[in-house]
Amino acid sequence: MRRGSTPTNTFDVDLDLRDATVFISYEQDGAVVVEKTNADLDIGETQIALTLTQEETLLFHPGKVFIQIRYVFPNGAADASEIIQTTFERIIKDGVIEP
Repeated sequence: MRRGSTPTNTFDVDLDLRDATVFISYEQDGAVVVEKTNADLDIGETQIALTLTQEETLLFHPGKVFIQIRYVFPNGAADASEIIQTTFERIIKDGVIEP
């Protein structure tokens, strides 16, 4: 991913999470930088998709980023995904750009 972009991240899941409360956390340098919840997510039977804004991706600096999905069902059963590692790439022109 690149800073200042608006990427759509799609995650394949092996469990139907449409009835769960879902959190997707993006961490860099040991701190959560962006967290998305149900209202921000498109949750399907086998996939979850979300789009990050320019403002959100500009919060990251170039380097490693870790992503994890956590969820809890109405009955209280909760779990977490494996941690996904990716990177944010640098950009030359910083800041939000307008059309």
